[in-house]
Amino acid sequence: MSRLLTIKTRADYVPRFERSKNRTFDQSSGLAYTEVVSHAVPMRADWIWKSRGCTSDISNFRSIGPGCASLQNMAIRRTLLNLLSLTSESLETLPGVIGQKLWETIIAHELDSLFVWRVFAAAYPNEIEARTLKHRQHVVEKPNMGLLDYIKPITSTSFQWITFLTLSHVTCSRLDLINMSKLTNLGALTIGRGVKAPEVGLDDSIVRAWARAATEVGAFSMLRVLACRSQQVITAQSLSYLVGIPSLFLFAVEACSIGPQDKVRAYALGWKYRTGKILGEYLVNGGSANASWDSTMHSCFYQGSRFNATNLTVEGVEAVNAMPILHFCLGRTPEDAAIDVRGLPSMQFFQRIIQQVRRTPSTLMAVKRRLSGSRSNPPCKMRKMRAEQQGFEGILTEFAV
Repeated sequence: MSRLLTIKTRADYVPRFERSKNRTFDQSSGLAYTEVVSHAVPMRADWIWKSRGCTSDISNFRSIGPGCASLQNMAIRRTLLNLLSLTSESLETLPGVIGQKLWETIIAHELDSLFVWRVFAAAYPNEIEARTLKHRQHVVEKPNMGLLDYIKPITSTSFQWITFLTLSHVTCSRLDLINMSKLTNLGALTIGRGVKAPEVGLDDSIVRAWARAATEVGAFSMLRVLACRSQQVITAQSLSYLVGIPSLFLFAVEACSIGPQDKVRAYALGWKYRTGKILGEYLVNGGSANASWDSTMHSCFYQGSRFNATNLTVEGVEAVNAMPILHFCLGRTPEDAAIDVRGLPSMQFFQRIIQQVRRTPSTLMAVKRRLSGSRSNPPCKMRKMRAEQQGFEGILTEFAV
C-alpha cells in the first residue's frame, strides 16, 4: 500500500495489442488449428484512483518556522498519505470547515482522483461550494475494458451525485448500451461520433429497450438530456419511445437522419422541433454567441428543471440541481470548435412540450407529508446534522409518475 501511495503519474491506459494468430499443424494427431496469443489486461481499474500529484512532497514536508507543525496540519498530511483508505463514513463527524480545508489541500497537491472525489461528494454534498467538487470532468481516451466496467464506478444508487456520460469513438456491444439503464444517476447522455454497436451504432431498438426499462423498473429517473451525433441509423420512431422516459426534456441530434422533416410527427408525439437559433436561451450566460457542446448540454440540463417541475415538487427540483455533477467521457473526444448557437441550423433539438399539470390539494398534501417524513427521524450521525438533506429516494420517485 505504501508503494502505491508513492507512485508518480501513471499512464491512463494499458495499450491494446492485436491478437497474433498462427496457423499450426500437429503432425502427431493430424489436426490443424489456429493458435491465438492474448495479452493480459489490467485486473484493477487504475483510472479510478489515478491522480496527477505525488505524495513524496507531502511525506518530506517539514514545518516552516520555529516550533513544530500544528495538530491540524499533521492530521491533514497524514490523511493525504492515506487517501486510498478514506471513506465517506470516516468524514461524517468532520466539520465542513475542516473538510473544505482538506479538500483545498488535496486540490493544491493534485491528489484529487476520481475515488477521492466520490468520497467528498458523498460526505459534503452541500457544505463545500468549491467548483472543483461541484463539477468534475474525467476522461478515459483509450478504454481497455467493457462499458459496464466503467459504468459501475460512476453509478450512485443513493443519488449522491449526477453523472453526465459522453461516448465517442468507442465500440460497444448492444447489450452494453441496453444495460446502460443500470446507471441510475444518469442526468445527460451523449452518443457521440464514432460510437458503434458493433457496426451500425445506436438504433431504434436500443432506444425502445431504454424506454421499456424506464417504464418497468423506473430507469433513467434523472435523465433530462439525450444527444446523438452522427448516428445515421436512428429514426423519428425513437421519439415515440422516448416519451416513455418521464424526466427527459431535450433530445439533441446532429448529423443524424432525424430533422425538420419530422417536426409534424414529433409535435403529435409531444415534441417541439427547434434549431440552434433558439438554443441560445438555454446558455447560462444568457445567450452567448459561442459555446462548446459540453457547456450546451450542461445548460440544457438545468433548463430541464422547468419541465421536471410539472412532475416533481419545487423542493425536489432544487435538490437535484444542487447535487454534484460528474462528467465522464469515454473514448477519444476531440475538442469541438465554438458553436454559433444563434445561427447554426445543424444544431437540431426536439424539446418536450411542457404541459401544465394541475395539482389537487390531496396531491400537494401527499407530497408535503413525504418531504416532512424524510426529516421526521433525526439522524444520529453528525454529518447529517450539519445540513438539511431531503430524502432523495422519495423525491426521485416522482420522475416515474
